[in-house]
Amino acid sequence: MHLFNLLILCISYIAISVIINIFIRNFAIKNNLFDIPNNRSSHQTPKPKGGGISIVLPLILTVTILFFCQMVDTKIAVSMIIGLTLVGITGLIDDYKSLSALFRVGIYIFSAGLSLHIIGGLDSISINRYSYYLGNAGYYLSILFLVWLTNLYNFMDGTDGFAAIQTICVSIFCCFLLYFSNNFIFLIIMLCLVSTTIGFLYWNWAPAKIFMGDVGSCTIGFFFGLLAVYTQNKSIISIGVWVILLSPFIGDATFTLISRILNNEKWYSAHNSHAYQKLYQLGLSHAQLGFALLAINLLIIWPLAYFANAHKNYELLMIMFSYIFVGIIWLTTQNRYKNIIKSLS
Repeated sequence: MHLFNLLILCISYIAISVIINIFIRNFAIKNNLFDIPNNRSSHQTPKPKGGGISIVLPLILTVTILFFCQMVDTKIAVSMIIGLTLVGITGLIDDYKSLSALFRVGIYIFSAGLSLHIIGGLDSISINRYSYYLGNAGYYLSILFLVWLTNLYNFMDGTDGFAAIQTICVSIFCCFLLYFSNNFIFLIIMLCLVSTTIGFLYWNWAPAKIFMGDVGSCTIGFFFGLLAVYTQNKSIISIGVWVILLSPFIGDATFTLISRILNNEKWYSAHNSHAYQKLYQLGLSHAQLGFALLAINLLIIWPLAYFANAHKNYELLMIMFSYIFVGIIWLTTQNRYKNIIKSLS
């Protein structure tokens, strides 16, 4: 596929996303559909929400068009369409009607189980050129992986542009891998995601004029998890590379969850204990957090992911490096916050 055609496609997606956000924002304002700040929020004023529709809707339509044109494998197309639609609709309803956490998790588990069943689950995994057979356990582990990614992406969408920047960084790196491996169908799907997210970021950059909402964050997390399992099965992009690319979000959310469990806190309740939230509380602005995340991805995460993809024998080592790096940032931030709180008390 010619680069000029890809550029036109990207520009078209960006324009579509920008325009969709105009309608969503106006609709939310007219109908008083706002995200109201509380004591856990990183915002002081109500903001319209639901902007993730501008990302999710074009993504589902793109996969659907490719499916009807018989350009993409039937199993992954049906799996994506069903899974993304279920998670997206659930997120959209929750954005405006506040569904219970138990109901949402139930839908996510059902969606993950169904989508993974369609593509055959994950019966083996390859790390450092060694393949490990997982059998039936792989199916349940992959469900847990999808559900955790779906939820943690929502947890990490707490400051202006943060989730959008991570989505763009992960998607662009995958676009490079797909382009140079001549996998143009999945390249189109990933270009749709990165381009529509750029269009959304125009509205979501600090100070945000609209929020992504669960319809965006949860669906993107689900999409990344599902695609990671599929590309692992098809030897397109290893799940190890995905885990590295997503380490800023997986690491912060997972370390925070473990910490809250060890401290006998209500880990299942809403909170503002993630490292990025503590950094905001320590004085970093929304824009500074966004630029910091961008720098971490470009200077640390991308090189580690590239090395893991190019040198399979060092894949596990690169995974370890990425989470050690994120872990150091997490621990340093948490300790600094605690020390400042102690000094003020």
